[in-house]
Amino acid sequence: MQIHRRTYLGRLRQFLDAPVVTAVTGIRRVGKSVLLRQFAESLRDERQVVYVDKESFAFDEVRTARDLVDHVEANSRRADPRVVIVDEVQQIAAWERAVASLNGEPQTQVVVAGSNATLLSSERATLIAGRYVALQVFPLTLGEFDELYAMRERTPLDDSGRFRLYLRTGGLPGLLHTDLSELVVDQMLADMVNTIAVRDVIGRHRIRDVALFEAILRFAVDSLGSLVSAKRIADFMKSQRRKVAVDTVLNYLAHLGEAFLLAPVARFDVRGRRLLQVNQKHYLGDVGLRNGITGYRESDIGGVLENLVFLELRRRGYEVRVGVAGDREIDFVAESRSERCYVQVAYLLESPATLERELSAFAAVRDHYPRVLLSLDTHQPSDFRGVKHQPLTVFLRGAPLGATLGGGGL
Repeated sequence: MQIHRRTYLGRLRQFLDAPVVTAVTGIRRVGKSVLLRQFAESLRDERQVVYVDKESFAFDEVRTARDLVDHVEANSRRADPRVVIVDEVQQIAAWERAVASLNGEPQTQVVVAGSNATLLSSERATLIAGRYVALQVFPLTLGEFDELYAMRERTPLDDSGRFRLYLRTGGLPGLLHTDLSELVVDQMLADMVNTIAVRDVIGRHRIRDVALFEAILRFAVDSLGSLVSAKRIADFMKSQRRKVAVDTVLNYLAHLGEAFLLAPVARFDVRGRRLLQVNQKHYLGDVGLRNGITGYRESDIGGVLENLVFLELRRRGYEVRVGVAGDREIDFVAESRSERCYVQVAYLLESPATLERELSAFAAVRDHYPRVLLSLDTHQPSDFRGVKHQPLTVFLRGAPLGATLGGGGL
C-alpha cells in the first residue's frame, strides 16, 4: 500500500542531470526509503541504478568509502549512464570521500539520504561542500493522507473524519498500515519519538542527563506556537529545582532541530525588515509526534493547526518567520523568491470579536502584499476588508494559498 509522492519524484528528476549530489533529508519514518525505491524503479528502463540501503542487512559489508566504491564498480559500467542511490549514507565510514569520487565520474549521478540535518554540513562533508542540493521530505500532506487512507479496505471516513484522524495521527505514512486504534497509534508515536531522541540526539551528542533533556523537550512541545526563549526554559527548570545553563538549553534545542523533531521559527520585524534575536516559536516535524510526547489534547487545537500550516508552507518552498508589526503579531510571514504573504491561523471565527482580533493582526502592516486568514470555518465570506479568507482544509489539500473552492467546504 503505497502512494507516489509526485512532487518529490519530480524534483529528484529535475536534479538528475545536474553536476551535483542530491541529498534527501527528513525526519525518521517520513517515507524517504520508499521514495528512493520508487525513484530507483522509475529509472531502471533508462539507465543503470545501483541502490544501497544501509538499513538492510544485505548491505552490511558496505561499511567504508572503499567498500561503497567497490560495490558500485562491481555492479555497474562506467561507460553507461548510472545513478548511485545510498540510503542512510551516514552509516558508511568516510562516505563523503566515496560520494565525491563517484560524483566526479562522467555519466554518474549520486543521491544520498539521511535523517539528520547536519548530514552535509559537518566538517566531514567538506569534500562535497558547494556541490550538492538538498531535498527535505515532509510528512504526508492532508491530500496525500486522503489518498493513502483510501487504499485501506475498511469502513471509510468522510472528509471531516479523515481530517480529525490526521490531527491525531499526523502524516508519518507507517501509521496508516495499522488498524489506527488509539492504543496502537499512541504506542507507535511514542516509539518513534524515543527512536529519534535516542538515535539522533541522545546517542549522537552523548547527553548524560536524559531526564533533563526530556523535560526540555516536553516544555518546548507544550509551548507549541508560543514564543519561547532559552532563558525562559532555564528559569522554568530552576522553578522545578532542576538547574540548567541557558547554553545547555540552546544546545538541546539545536540538536532537536538537527533531527527534524523541532523546527525553530524566528521573529521578523515587518516594518524594520530585520530578524529579532529574542524569543522564537518552535513547531514539530510532524504534529502526530506531539501525542507521543505529551499525549493528545483537543484543547491544543490552535497550536496544532499552526503547526500544520507551518509544515505546508515549508513544503511549498516558503521561508517562514513570525511577523512582528508594532505591538501586533502575525502568525507567519511566508516568503519565496517571487512573493511574500502574511498568514494568520484561527480555529473558528465564532464571533465578531474573534474575527476582529484576527484581522487586527494585519492592521499595522504598511505594504500591499497579500494577507490570508485560514480557519476551519467553511461558510465565511472569502474576503474581509481585503484579507482573503480560506478554509484551512482547502489549503492543506493542495489549493494555492488564498484560493477557495466555492467559498469553502471540507
